[in-house]
Amino acid sequence: MRCAVIKRFGKELSNLVIEEREDLAATGEYVRVRVAATALNRADLLQRRGLYPAPPDAPQDVPGLEFVGYIDRVGEAVTEWRGGERVFGVVAGGSYAEQLITHQQLVVAVPERLSEHEAAAVPEAFMVAHDALVTQGEMQPGDLVLVHSVAGGVGSAAVQLVHVSGGRAVGTAGTPQKLAAVSRLAPVVAVNYREEDFHDKIVDLFGKNAVAVILDTVGAPYWKRNLDLLKVQGSLILLGMMGGAQAETPLATLLSKRLRIMGSTLRQRPLAEKIAVTRAFANGVLPLLEQGKVRPVVDSILSFANLHEATARMENNENIGKIVLSLM
Repeated sequence: MRCAVIKRFGKELSNLVIEEREDLAATGEYVRVRVAATALNRADLLQRRGLYPAPPDAPQDVPGLEFVGYIDRVGEAVTEWRGGERVFGVVAGGSYAEQLITHQQLVVAVPERLSEHEAAAVPEAFMVAHDALVTQGEMQPGDLVLVHSVAGGVGSAAVQLVHVSGGRAVGTAGTPQKLAAVSRLAPVVAVNYREEDFHDKIVDLFGKNAVAVILDTVGAPYWKRNLDLLKVQGSLILLGMMGGAQAETPLATLLSKRLRIMGSTLRQRPLAEKIAVTRAFANGVLPLLEQGKVRPVVDSILSFANLHEATARMENNENIGKIVLSLM
């Protein structure tokens, strides 16, 4: 099989090389998936630089966190799949490859209405967004939700889930094009953070202490403003730290508002928790995808041979939605 391998850690794209490796074997409760397409995530960029190692049970030098493909081998203890099914899901690594191994309960059948490339843009974005909003943030109908980096995969999924749940969304991004693209997905108060302060705009429109849930991928530069915007017993779910990892926290704000602050990563969770996230996605999001009430956002589709071009596009923050790599 072909796979993309990190030959050494560092910034250089040349550190990521496509090479041939032996076929994988499925045993026990695990299945082998022939990968049709995968999608890029910022964790892949960090892993290449040596800043975000894979968990011990995942491939250490083959990045990639999500996939769509066809089950072509099943372990002897597999009971839920026979082989041949079109499935998608999230893995802790290894999806930049023509084959991957994953647990039988971590894959979900793909709705017929989705193409392979559309399906590749679903798993990480919608599983993370649904888990953050519903499971962690306990979002309720009518809630005001602030989504930072709203034009990315998770952000574009989140604003749609907020809308279908009866909530209201505010989204931040850095270009008019990104904000316009998200506004076509669902109603959202769009804030260009390069031109206006999201805190002041939200206070002007909705008043103080109005936000119920915040999904934040930025971290330090937004920290105090995020906390100030939250309502009593509001929730902040930290999904990334693109802007910085160190911030001073006004503890009085946390105490007086009884806030909940949660860090959330899917990759490092134990198998049982990943299965629970997958089931929640299957129950809560899959019907919406099947009915066309939410949809993945595909920024671009590139061949596996153009992996470096795809990676550079994400590193330059040019994408709106998911960058998909086609392996078939």
